[in-house]
Amino acid sequence: MNALNFTAFDTETATSDPVSICQIGFVAVRNGQITLKQSYLIQPPGNAYNARNSCIHGIDACRTGNQPLFPDVWMQIEPYFINTLLVAHNAAFDLKVLNAVLAYYNLNTPEFRCDCTYRMSRLSLKALSESLQIEMERHHDALSDALTCAKAYMLLNQGIVPDLLRIRETAGHDPFAGHTQLSGSILKPDFENVADKNNPFFAKKVVFTGVLQLLPREEAAGIIQKMGADIDTSVTKRTDYVIVGYGAGPKKLKKIDELNANGSSIRIIQEDEFLSML
Repeated sequence: MNALNFTAFDTETATSDPVSICQIGFVAVRNGQITLKQSYLIQPPGNAYNARNSCIHGIDACRTGNQPLFPDVWMQIEPYFINTLLVAHNAAFDLKVLNAVLAYYNLNTPEFRCDCTYRMSRLSLKALSESLQIEMERHHDALSDALTCAKAYMLLNQGIVPDLLRIRETAGHDPFAGHTQLSGSILKPDFENVADKNNPFFAKKVVFTGVLQLLPREEAAGIIQKMGADIDTSVTKRTDYVIVGYGAGPKKLKKIDELNANGSSIRIIQEDEFLSML
């Protein structure tokens, strides 16, 4: 066990294209001890995202617009990925991403040695963590997943067998739920019956994108409608605020950039700021 040396890693992608890596996390284990934990956000090609991918891992074009491209990150992390054993959960996917993005940027692609905790256990990463009593901080965060994978690999190599009775059965959850477009009376502003017309949303054209974590989109829209907000479903040059939640719509974010570059003043408001404004 003391001689166990490997790098556990995980990748997240912005779209279904494997070259669209937007986060990589890795954990270096040397002589059976975790010696380094590191994570990088990466700007995917064109900073393009699919809304469903964003909703799964919570990374969107806002978060990676000023982040480095993959070659800049690879220069820093390459020593931890070559001449060592790589470990991943569902390694076929993560190796596909790594090889694809290296080829895309014309970087040298070494022969990677890799082991897979999914192949060893036939359990999802979440189920594996529960069966081995590993606390997972946040699933689909690259560093959290890499750390869970590293701990699982060390336990499995000690001969510890996953206890299937510890796995909690949970109902399936669609991470895209909450992206339903607003419709009906919520889109009809009522300026006359607003008690305080000095509130920050009065007579402002507001658009929601992404999934709010602390309250449903319809409830949030209803609150600011009563404050006199004029709620729209699409971003235009007349938009004042865009409330951005988890997995914000890539097309809306791109539209904001285009309009602001042409003289508009659309303000992006993250959920924590939005709640404080209420």
